[in-house]
Amino acid sequence: MDPNEIYALEKSMWESAKNRDPAAFLDLVSKDAVMVCGGYRCSGSEYAEIIAMFDCKSYSIEHFEIVDKDASSIQVHYVIHLEVNNDENKDLAGTFHITTTWHNIEGTWKVVFNMDQRVFD
Repeated sequence: MDPNEIYALEKSMWESAKNRDPAAFLDLVSKDAVMVCGGYRCSGSEYAEIIAMFDCKSYSIEHFEIVDKDASSIQVHYVIHLEVNNDENKDLAGTFHITTTWHNIEGTWKVVFNMDQRVFD
């Protein structure tokens, strides 16, 4: 897969979160994916429920890199900067390292693992 294509998929995942669209999120994320976000572990389907309430005013992706790839899987890493709409959700705002593993499942690329780590200044 071309690096621009996997970047577009990753960005689509963030757009689904920003738009609070669980269905679009699950089009990209396996229901059984392991999602480790903010120290909390859940499945892709459980995280889709969180997406319905997610607060993301804006985001920007930097330092996007492919860490490893073969014919059926790709692991990426990047830094994301998030802004929120409401101060009550300020714990979601900030800068994070993100790693995502995509797997080609019957011809469709799906997230099977995603993890974040806050960058402390």
